[in-house]
Amino acid sequence: MRRQWIATEHYRLHIVEGWPDSPYKEATLRGIRSALASLGNDPSIIPACPICSSRRRVSGVVRFPSQPAERAA
Repeated sequence: MRRQWIATEHYRLHIVEGWPDSPYKEATLRGIRSALASLGNDPSIIPACPICSSRRRVSGVVRFPSQPAERAA
């Protein structure tokens, strides 16, 4: 039963990650992560997730330069 509860919370995590940014989303994510942390003390019962395993460890965020490039005239 504990394994199914973890799988359900993990599924909820991926659903909520797709919501638009809002305080409600952040509060929900914190609750889910807290539940997963308290349930997931034993790594052998955490299911393998293809979504999590396919994520890159490095953020794909692209930073804009602080100064705009000069326009070619």
